[in-house]
Amino acid sequence: MNPRRRAALILTPLITLAGMCLASCDASTDVKVPLKICGTKINTKYTEPLLKNTDDFSEYSRLDDAGTRTAPCDLLSDDKPVMSFRFAWSSDAVDIMHYASSDESMSTLEEPRRTGGRYDTVVGNDGAMSIASCRKSSKNYFTLTMQLPEAPKHESAMRADIENFMHAYMKATVQRFKCGRE
Repeated sequence: MNPRRRAALILTPLITLAGMCLASCDASTDVKVPLKICGTKINTKYTEPLLKNTDDFSEYSRLDDAGTRTAPCDLLSDDKPVMSFRFAWSSDAVDIMHYASSDESMSTLEEPRRTGGRYDTVVGNDGAMSIASCRKSSKNYFTLTMQLPEAPKHESAMRADIENFMHAYMKATVQRFKCGRE
């Protein structure tokens, strides 16, 4: 047998296996975040920067599909909360800065600041809160709180990513609940 042919017969399967290994190694390092969080579709480009742990996602939710009662929803990774949401409806507008900065609130954020955008939004180092006009049943306002339990509370490095996520997620959630279109 020709030496070149023999080399080709031996090397071809080895090169194929090496290529398969490289492809599978690359795939295993990809961040695999959910396309839907608490029932709302969200582009993963907004979610990936906020999640350090990307294993075994699940949800705990008491949210109803109609979106008419206040309820929590947590995105879990390995059974630990990595994103905590609170969906709330009210008859009157609430001062989200008051809740974001109050030590007595479940929705306290570290170093909260108002941001621009379509909805009244407050962003902290560890989460965000937004409010929108949203007519559902006898309620007129929808408030969404998102907190990152694993975020470093005294570091502002994630603020821009939190703000980008909140603007996109709030818009998608308001559309999902068809606010004002009953």
